[in-house]
Amino acid sequence: MQTLNMAYIKRYYAPASTGNLSVGFDLLGAAFEPVSGELFGDVLDICAEQAEMTLAIVGRYVHQLPADHSDNLVLSCFYAFERKVGQALPRLALRLHKNLPVGSGLGSSACSIVVACYAFNDYFNKPLSNVELLQLMAEAEGGVSGSVHYDNVAPSYLGGLQLMLPQSEHICRRLPWFEHWRVVLSYPGTVLSTKAARAVLPTELSLSHSIEFAGMLSRFVSALYIKDEADAAAALQDLVAEQARIALLPELPQLRAALCARGILHLGISGAGPTLFALCQNDSQAEFAAHYLSRHYEKNQDATTQICRLSLSGARAL
Repeated sequence: MQTLNMAYIKRYYAPASTGNLSVGFDLLGAAFEPVSGELFGDVLDICAEQAEMTLAIVGRYVHQLPADHSDNLVLSCFYAFERKVGQALPRLALRLHKNLPVGSGLGSSACSIVVACYAFNDYFNKPLSNVELLQLMAEAEGGVSGSVHYDNVAPSYLGGLQLMLPQSEHICRRLPWFEHWRVVLSYPGTVLSTKAARAVLPTELSLSHSIEFAGMLSRFVSALYIKDEADAAAALQDLVAEQARIALLPELPQLRAALCARGILHLGISGAGPTLFALCQNDSQAEFAAHYLSRHYEKNQDATTQICRLSLSGARAL
């Protein structure tokens, strides 16, 4: 109980994120925050400087993490950050508020990595540039998922809807969004590891399939820029991962049909799943989708459903 009441010097937050957004496998990612103002993401407190590193973990989903906190991502990020900076740093007493479920498709591991790396860089007077810090985050995330990709760490760090830019020094670029859109994130309360979800994917795509994927992503991005809401929504087609993963999420077609019949724009897999995201045109649609999905998953105590808007700020000090 003493640990829970510990004061803090500084507090940091990083929001949940949705990778892929159906149409942009490994190339699109968006950060989301509940319209209620709830902190739907991880919070990290830096409590004190001391002789040894310590980490206390609290929050709704602490039970999904290993009881031994010595191997936690927050601590590994500290040592990776220290190596990147190239000098010994003071040891810290840390407290992580684990507000996102693990293996959920909400960028849970990325969120812990982002809030940790952002916090350390801010606390130690920003020795790393934005690009250096983002690269460090992606490398840490790659150790969890099995491959280095930016579609969760970039939006959680920078906010907004981010398009990844392969082989560009900019790494990613923020895209336009429809301000009135609402996204309902519904986590069913079950765990699905990113590695397991990636293991079922095809190792190669045919030329025609690759062209179709690139064309649909181009259509979506173009529609955002010219503010064609109908075309943007119509382009949200997963031509890479969904068909391979449908056996892991067999309820998706039925749920999609029910929601789209009520005017919901799209129901897709958030990241690797099992969380689903419902894209809605307004608050009324979002409330209906949230009620429908939360009732569907209400038997699992870990399940949660949030009505969200795009998180423009990304990681920040509170």
